[in-house]
Amino acid sequence: MANENLPTSFPTDPTSLAAVDRFRQLMLNYRSAVRVMRTKITYLDQEYQIQHGHSLVDSLQSRIKSPESILEKAQRKHLDFNLDTLPDEMHDIAGIRVIVRFEDDIVAMERRLEKQPDIRILKRKDYVNKPKANGYRSLHLILAVPVFLNAGVEAVTVEVQIRTIAMNFWASLEHELNYKKNVAHQDELRQELVAKAQLVHQLDQDMNAIKNQIRADNDVAKD
Repeated sequence: MANENLPTSFPTDPTSLAAVDRFRQLMLNYRSAVRVMRTKITYLDQEYQIQHGHSLVDSLQSRIKSPESILEKAQRKHLDFNLDTLPDEMHDIAGIRVIVRFEDDIVAMERRLEKQPDIRILKRKDYVNKPKANGYRSLHLILAVPVFLNAGVEAVTVEVQIRTIAMNFWASLEHELNYKKNVAHQDELRQELVAKAQLVHQLDQDMNAIKNQIRADNDVAKD
């Protein structure tokens, strides 16, 4: 009688209900960690503007993996889908992408994150100076971010990707090519993107050099 009003698909097993609650808490922790990092990055950018007269961050994107994406990756990577151990095995459940204008800005943002006393850099993958075989470039940082819970402070992992506008433009198209179905001449297009990645990198370097010259001349004029 107690369960007659529940939908037939609703889990009534206490173990299942506990797992649902645990998953909800886990997702809440990740959402909280993303909010913490978005606030921190926004503040660092505003502080940078005051100090240097121009913005460091062009745009900021964030996402939490859907339950379907988490399960798919766990199966693909042959991970044990255990809610207590999964956060230690899958570090990109929560992600933030910081889009900057110039390659120098990637370094500037990383240095500012390194100085934050309340976060720790757990892992660093430098695909800017050591790109992937397909030409992908970006800086990936796995951070331990403090989230304040009723039971105390918990460190939650967040992946932060820092890349230029040009790197992001290329990566977005490469991602679309990989996930779109029934694309004609996919292999040829993939090879063309590999070639274009070098042109994008050269453009990034040229624009960075022009930016440095403009700002150096402007500093001289001020003196």
